Amino acid sequence: MNKADRERLERRKRMLAREQGILTDTIPGTSGDIGLRTPKPIRRRAAAPAGQQPPAENVKSLEPLFKKRQRRRMAFVTVVIVVLALLLAGLTGTLSASIALLADSVDSAALYLNRSSGGWPVNTGISDPVQIEELAGGFVELGSSDAVVYSPYGVKAFAMQPGYARPVLAVGGTHFTVYNRAGNELTVASRTAKLYTQTFDNSILLCAMSNNNSLAVVTELSRYTAQLRVYDAAMHQTYNWQTTQTQGTPIAVAFSPDNRRFAAGTLAARQGQLQCSIYFMDTASEEEGVAYKASQGSMLMKLDWQTESRAVAVFDSYLAVLDPRTGAEVYRYDFGGATLQSVAAGRRQTALLLNIRGGNSLVTLDDTLTPMAEIPARQAYGISATDTDIYLLCADAAECYGYDGVRKWTRSDLPSRPLAVINARKTLVFTGTRAEILGNTA
Repeated sequence: MNKADRERLERRKRMLAREQGILTDTIPGTSGDIGLRTPKPIRRRAAAPAGQQPPAENVKSLEPLFKKRQRRRMAFVTVVIVVLALLLAGLTGTLSASIALLADSVDSAALYLNRSSGGWPVNTGISDPVQIEELAGGFVELGSSDAVVYSPYGVKAFAMQPGYARPVLAVGGTHFTVYNRAGNELTVASRTAKLYTQTFDNSILLCAMSNNNSLAVVTELSRYTAQLRVYDAAMHQTYNWQTTQTQGTPIAVAFSPDNRRFAAGTLAARQGQLQCSIYFMDTASEEEGVAYKASQGSMLMKLDWQTESRAVAVFDSYLAVLDPRTGAEVYRYDFGGATLQSVAAGRRQTALLLNIRGGNSLVTLDDTLTPMAEIPARQAYGISATDTDIYLLCADAAECYGYDGVRKWTRSDLPSRPLAVINARKTLVFTGTRAEILGNTA
């Protein structure tokens, strides 16, 4: 074998070795500018199905771009919906109600989380209260210069000094107002903070609040006998009623449980005598509602709703159950010459403390105002009631009765004369500056 054949044989061996990935050297005898390197292994894709083109390697997928654009569109649509919802809520008045509801929820959560710092009994610091009212399971107590709020857990939640000469209290679901009967200013507060102070052009006659914290304000008016305005929880006016001489001046206002209607007791002079009427008004209508005319010369003492279709009007000489839809008197109980000392109306049953022939008596009535029981009440001077129990306030004790007239128990270990009993989350009795749970300790 000559030299040329041997070189060809070596060259073939090297080529075969390079194909097998063994050698990376240049071929001897070449100029060196041509480097024959071992080629990388070739990976072939699986054959595409018939009728389908294989994807190009240099073309990126458009799916992430489409998803990004879709997310942007969804975000834009969401923002537009939120803006429109806020605008609609502002126009319809639901925004302020929603904000007020959120604030009430925050108050409830804060009071609940802080419940461990309180407990009964508590010392309110008000020894001569003007009014004590239940407020969202707790209570608000008004003195001559102070107002304090306690939570259902015995925690002092808020205190303020309205500075009014003749302060009066009106309570709603979670808000309350203190107004100056000798002036034209009122203050609205929640359970934890002062919310609004409102000044009117004319003197305030009375205020009332609903379960959803709407506020009715009755003021004097030169061209009419009075003006009654209703405000929502954000103090935006929603209703206006100017009463005429024929209708009379409102002396009592009570909202229905659905918060859409209210009853207004008015007083007018007719034929030389005072005439009380009760108007049932709808806040969504400007028309005058149905009216009930009381007996001539009777004075309205208290006005309340027991249910949506049942209102109770207490006069100085009789008590009547009225139908708010027609203004008709459904049931009636005459005091028969007795003097009314105190009254407590439940959802269906009613308790009266009457002075009969020089002595006080407890009289209980069923849902048709039929007497259920009449018992001597000794020297009791006030009553409070729930749907099942009646509490008599006596000079040195508090007594509990059922509507059947049977005494359940007596608390004679109170530190001083009981001032009031309220049906909060717990039934509470107030003595001096002290508030404690009222129950049988025997």
